[in-house]
Amino acid sequence: MINRNKPVLILATALLPLLAACVAQPQQEKAQDSRLDLVVSQLDKSLANQASATAQLQAQQRQLEKQEQNLLALNTRLKQALSEDEVKECPETVACPAVPETYSKMLVGGLEQVWFPELGLALTARIDTGVATASLDAQDIEEFERDGKPWVRFSIANPETGQPEVLERRLVRTIGIQKVGSDKLTRRPVVKMGIAIGQNEQTAEFGLSNRKHSTYQVKIGRSILKDVMVVDVSKKNIAPYPTAEKTPVSTGDKE
Repeated sequence: MINRNKPVLILATALLPLLAACVAQPQQEKAQDSRLDLVVSQLDKSLANQASATAQLQAQQRQLEKQEQNLLALNTRLKQALSEDEVKECPETVACPAVPETYSKMLVGGLEQVWFPELGLALTARIDTGVATASLDAQDIEEFERDGKPWVRFSIANPETGQPEVLERRLVRTIGIQKVGSDKLTRRPVVKMGIAIGQNEQTAEFGLSNRKHSTYQVKIGRSILKDVMVVDVSKKNIAPYPTAEKTPVSTGDKE
């Protein structure tokens, strides 16, 4: 007897693997999609990290460029400062050793009267061996030209009347003053003035500056003291008192 169901069984047996493959294919595609999503996610994360690193590098580059500009500006300021005669004021007066009365140089104290023949005034001055150039309290400082040459107009307060004494002097040079503990460089014009301290008469250079907050209108530095005076800071007003009878000292501006 012929089994009519046998061809059906054979066909079913042949189709089972195909059906199984059809069932497995969606699962494989799902797994592949998951792996693809993971790869895309990792790639996005990598790109984000790379973008962050690039931004940091750009920020560092901008910072380096800014620092380079600051260094160039600082170098320029230093060159400008060095191009001028720089004088630094010292915080303390350096005392010179006491010398015998018979010494050839004139002995002066820490404070002395300085006679200005062109003003007809004696001004109290602080004697300071810690500075090179003398300084004079001046107000209304104005630079101008006369006959193609630089001049300075300024006023000095008369301690007796309180009124300003206006003077005009040829500009000798300009100095830069940098005080201790400060980075600021102050520009000061320098003029020549005739003076007398005791028996010593000379034409000296004075830097004009606003000393209204200082006790004394005049500060005498090493350029005036050198080779002619020694200082005993423990004394004051020991040089002969100057008077109007002293011979005027010329500044050379009127020649």
